[in-house]
Amino acid sequence: MTISPQENGRSAASPPMQPRRRSRLVLKLSLVAVSLLVLVAAVLGGAAWYFSSQLLDVRPDRPSYNLKILALGHTTITLPRTGSTQRPGVYGLDWPGGRVSLGPIVSMTRHTVVRRFTGNIRDLRTGDFVDFDVAVFGSPAGFHARYRTVQIPDALGPMPAWYIPGRLHTWVVLVHGYKASRTDPLRAAPTLMALGLPVLDLSYRNDIGAPTSPDHLYHLGATEWQDVEAGVLYALAHGARTVVLYGFSMGGSTVESFMYRSHYAGRVRAVVLDAPALDWGATIDLAASQRGLPSLLATVTERVIAWRLGLWDLSAINAVSESARLRTPTLLFHGTDDQLVPIGPSIALARARPDLVTLVRVAGAGHTESWNVASERYTAALREFLTRVLEK
Repeated sequence: MTISPQENGRSAASPPMQPRRRSRLVLKLSLVAVSLLVLVAAVLGGAAWYFSSQLLDVRPDRPSYNLKILALGHTTITLPRTGSTQRPGVYGLDWPGGRVSLGPIVSMTRHTVVRRFTGNIRDLRTGDFVDFDVAVFGSPAGFHARYRTVQIPDALGPMPAWYIPGRLHTWVVLVHGYKASRTDPLRAAPTLMALGLPVLDLSYRNDIGAPTSPDHLYHLGATEWQDVEAGVLYALAHGARTVVLYGFSMGGSTVESFMYRSHYAGRVRAVVLDAPALDWGATIDLAASQRGLPSLLATVTERVIAWRLGLWDLSAINAVSESARLRTPTLLFHGTDDQLVPIGPSIALARARPDLVTLVRVAGAGHTESWNVASERYTAALREFLTRVLEK
């Protein structure tokens, strides 16, 4: 029997894969791909949830008391040389029994820093442990102010605040920052007092001594602005005709949220912002890059945060994108060495609204350290701005 070459080639080749076997292979590969995608999504989502929880956690920063006093003189104190203790400027040094103001550097070695201090060190000894702090004053008593603690009526319950009286009918409402307390904004209070401005230093939801939010989370200003509104209403009910809002860090984004959402924004005569978190997306991106995290994770984390806050996305609390709506003179301080809140959005806001925004960049200042690093320049800019605004 003669076999043609074509028939011989077909018989020598492998038999074609049957349709059923091919379908099973495609199904298996599809299941593997879907499983991998689900696994990646689960890992990415879990990581995003973890990082969002870190950011929204309301537990305040506690003093570390990790600096050992190496020597103590009548006007000087010797500390270990660290990135913080060698920074120029004025800072606070606190311990469980008190606080002093830490001033200029006298001398430095490879391992130690000698700085001048002012204040009472009666119960402090060599070998004790202290904490280095940007907050110089522990209360208004630290600069000999006459003050009292008041309770601000709020939808969540009474919010404690410090009230420092003044002769003018424009009050300054101070709003502290992320994981901080009412002690932080007090650095500006002596200048405000000298101008005759009454000062109301607020606490807000989730602060120690204040009511908690229903979900026990920070909302990055998206709901905290309501507590600022309560403070403004308190001021207006107790003699204020207008107010100046003064926000630090997250307090800055809270102030801006108030300005864009509150019916009482028209009673605000001026705004002062110190290292404000104007763009939370940029802040999260900075934190992710510092930790070497992929940009995709940062993007997913931003979406998770927005979802947990009941927002479509974080642009809802982006003050830069809302700059066209700005109507109030604004003084903005930001340090060039801020490693927590990037200076870029502050620059962008000043460029977008040069008619209303005055930006003071402080070289070498870290987060909310502009006053500490350059107190004279800071004070002069604050005094000039407020004097000009109040004269109108």
